[in-house]
Amino acid sequence: MGVHNVYNGYMTATLGSPITVRLPEELRARVEEVALATRRSKGDVVREVLERDLGNLEWELRIADRARAYRAGDLQAVPASEVDHLLGLDGATPASDALDSIS
Repeated sequence: MGVHNVYNGYMTATLGSPITVRLPEELRARVEEVALATRRSKGDVVREVLERDLGNLEWELRIADRARAYRAGDLQAVPASEVDHLLGLDGATPASDALDSIS
């Protein structure tokens, strides 16, 4: 049976292998303050932050990759009028996947 941790009573995750991260003192102190205030371990706090925000970093990397591909001529820009139409800014009903098709 694996080790489980419950976050705020709603999120359960199976714990994997540990990693070591060096943090500046100010950031470490912030993690410790949150851990103390929430009665959780520092590892739990860091894990939750990663789970919440890693997707944003991955999205930023995809955007940077697309910018490189555009500059290299591998992608074409989407005209602003098409973006307006896809998002329903011209009065049209936007498609449910409109952001996926232009981002």
